[in-house]
Amino acid sequence: MIVKVFELLSKTENAKIINTKDIIGNKNIKKYNQVISVETELSLKTGLKIIQFYIAIKEPCSVHLPKIYLDEKSYDELKYIPHVNDDLSICVIEESENYLFNVEELPQITIRLISRIKEVLRCIDEEELLINEFEREFQAYWNIQYSSKDKSQEIGLSLVNFENIENLKGIKFINEFGGYKYLVYNDIDKFNLFLDYLKLRKINYIEIKVYLVKFENYKPPYDYSIHKSLEYIKDISDLKNRINKLNASDFIIVFKNNYNELFGWSYPLINKVTKGFRPLSNWQFLNSKLSEQYNIERISFANISPKRLDVRTSGIEINRDLKVAIIGLGSVGSNLLHHLMKYPISEYCLIDPDILKTENVFRNKFGFNYLNNFKTTIGKYEILSKNPFTKVLSINENIIDFLNNSSIALEQYDYRFVILGISRIEKYIIEHLISINSSKPIILIWVEPYLASGQLIYLRPEDFKKGIDLIVDYPYHVLKKGQVLSKREGSCQTGYMPYSDMHLNLFLSSINMTLYNIIVEKENTNSKIFSWIGNVDELKRLDLDIDDKYENKKFTVIENDF
Repeated sequence: MIVKVFELLSKTENAKIINTKDIIGNKNIKKYNQVISVETELSLKTGLKIIQFYIAIKEPCSVHLPKIYLDEKSYDELKYIPHVNDDLSICVIEESENYLFNVEELPQITIRLISRIKEVLRCIDEEELLINEFEREFQAYWNIQYSSKDKSQEIGLSLVNFENIENLKGIKFINEFGGYKYLVYNDIDKFNLFLDYLKLRKINYIEIKVYLVKFENYKPPYDYSIHKSLEYIKDISDLKNRINKLNASDFIIVFKNNYNELFGWSYPLINKVTKGFRPLSNWQFLNSKLSEQYNIERISFANISPKRLDVRTSGIEINRDLKVAIIGLGSVGSNLLHHLMKYPISEYCLIDPDILKTENVFRNKFGFNYLNNFKTTIGKYEILSKNPFTKVLSINENIIDFLNNSSIALEQYDYRFVILGISRIEKYIIEHLISINSSKPIILIWVEPYLASGQLIYLRPEDFKKGIDLIVDYPYHVLKKGQVLSKREGSCQTGYMPYSDMHLNLFLSSINMTLYNIIVEKENTNSKIFSWIGNVDELKRLDLDIDDKYENKKFTVIENDF
C-alpha cells in the first residue's frame, strides 16, 4: 500500500520512500520500517517555506489511516503549531471516531489529509485564529515537555464549582492514589462524601494551601522558570506574607481557563544556599537571578465532579435522587446490588450481619479478595469505588435488632429491598412496617432451589397485610411442595440451597427492566407480583416435580395476579 500512496502523491508533491533508520533524529517514526518523506512549499506571510513531513502506513490498512509526522527541523522553524502532538504527529482526524473507508481509496484519502494539514500549518499566519486554537487545545500544550529540565504531569484532581471558583482548598495525598497527588475543591458537600471513600481506602492526606491566579497567556511554550512565575503571584498578599514560612510542598498555584479546566504548578524543593552567601528566604529566592535556573512543575487536573462525569458518559446530567435500603447481601442481594449501582441512587442503607465465607464466594458477587469481611462493608466499598459521591450507611447487624433499636430508620428510603428468602423474617418485617404506619413500599425478592424460579413482589403500604398472606401461602411456586430440596455438607448449620450463579444472573437480568420501570420510571402505583421461570428441562432431568402450568415457560417472566 505504501507504494500505491507514493505513486499518487509523487504526481503533485516531492516525495520518496525512505527507510527510517536513514533518517536523522525524528525518533518517533523509528517504530516504522519505511515512511514516505514529503517536501512541500508552504506560502506564509513571511514568504515560501519548505516543510518536510513523513507519512507512516500501518497495517492492516483497512483499520489504520495514514499517520503524518512533522519533521523535527521543520517544527523548530515553525513552532508552536496547534494540533501538533508532542510526538510531532499532526492531528487532523479523531482516531476514536467510528469511521469506515475503502482501503483502495487510501491514496486519495492521504492526499486529502495532506491538504488539511497544510490548512493547519497556515494558521500560524493568523494570530487571532492561532490563539483561539491554542486556547481550545490548551491542555495538550500545557502537558508537553518542552525541554529535559521541564516537567508537566496530570497529577491533580478537581472537585470545583467553576461558577463560584473562590475559596479553593486542597489536599495532598500521602500514599499512592492512582498516580494522583493533589485534590483541589470548593464543593464542600461533594468533598465530604469523597472523604468517606478515602477513609474506606485508607488513603492518608495533608491539607495544603491553594492560591488562585489569573493566567491568560495561551501561546506556548509554558516551560516557565520560577522567576517568570513571579509575575502571576506577586500581588497575592496572603502568599507574600506566608511564603517564607512555607515549604514547597505546602502550597500550589492554580488557574482556570475559559473552558472551566483547572491547571496549576508547584515549586520544586531547592537548596537555596549558595556557597559564600547567606541563605535566601523563599521570597528573596523567587526574586533572585538564581530562580531563573529552575522551572516550575506544571500540573493538570482531572475534573471528577459528578456533573462532568455524567455528561462525559451519558451526555446529560443525571438526577440522582433515589434512596434505597437493601436488607440481605447474600448471593441474591450482592448480585442485585451490581444492577442497582447503575440506577440514579444517591443514598444506600445496607443491612446484613454476616461476613463473606469461602462457601459463598462462587455465587456471591463479592470474591476471594473480600473473604472474612462484613458483606455490608464490601458492598459499601463496591458502591464508593464506582461513585464516591454516594452516601452509604452499612449496618452489620440483623434486621430484627436494627428495627428494635431504630423502628423508623427505614422510612427515609424510597424503596426497601428485602432479600432474605426466610419467610418468618420477611413476615416480621412487614408486621413491623404495619405497626409504624410505614408509607414507603417494599420489594421482596427470593429464589427457589435450583433456581426453578425467581420471585419479585412489589408491595405498596396499603397492601402490606396481603403481603403477609402471600408469604404464608405463596401460590406461584414452580416446584411442588413436599420435596426435599435443601442439601447439607455434614455437620449442623451446614445446610444450603443449591442454585447456580449463571441462572441467578439470568433471573436478575430478566427482572432488571421490571425494577427500572418501578423505581426509575415510577410505574409503581399498584402492587405487583412477577415470576421468572427457570430451566424447566433441567428440573425434569433432576426428577423434580414442577407445576404443570410452567411446562413451556422456560426463561420467561410472568406478571401474576395480585
